Amino acid sequence: MIQSPLHFLVIAFALFAIGLFGVMTRRNMLVVLMAIELMLNGANLAFVAFARLHGQADGQVLAVFVMAVAAAD
Repeated sequence: MIQSPLHFLVIAFALFAIGLFGVMTRRNMLVVLMAIELMLNGANLAFVAFARLHGQADGQVLAVFVMAVAAAD
């Protein structure tokens, strides 16, 4: 059963929105970095959902690249 990418995009938007709220409202640097990580995870999920929709591997490659940059941070 193939699921609609809409479900994944709603979850990606929710993760990104929660992360954005955390960045805007918190002053503790550790919490801000965790919120940025949530935003990156939301963007990764959107990349993978769109890549699966179009049947290409570009989104997965970009998501792995973003995870590598986040791990270096």
